[in-house]
Amino acid sequence: MNRIIKEDEPLEKKSVDSDTRNFTDTVKRLSEFDFRIKPEQVMRQLPFLAYLFLLLILFIYNSHRSEKIIREADRLQQEVKDLRSEYISELSQLMGESKQSSVAKKLGPYGIKELKTPPSKITFRDEQ
Repeated sequence: MNRIIKEDEPLEKKSVDSDTRNFTDTVKRLSEFDFRIKPEQVMRQLPFLAYLFLLLILFIYNSHRSEKIIREADRLQQEVKDLRSEYISELSQLMGESKQSSVAKKLGPYGIKELKTPPSKITFRDEQ
């Protein structure tokens, strides 16, 4: 409500002054690092502190676990690269050894020789 205040009326500024005073006292204590904590206040805050401690432990565990997973993924990627290069080298070696000329060379000591004529098709007729 807006109204004109007469000089003889007391101002209702007393509650605001006490709030301001409490705030300034609190700021002053905090700036001087004067934490007057009572044991009852600590006991009241104990569940919250336990909750924060649990969150801290979970955060550390999660960080370590994710780092371990990342290292394992890197190791597996390197192993895949190595296996792929080994596969390619083995495949090229197999392709070289499975050529007709190299097979003929390897079977020469056993008396098996390369055919000079193409193979013929054998057909069978069942006449019953």
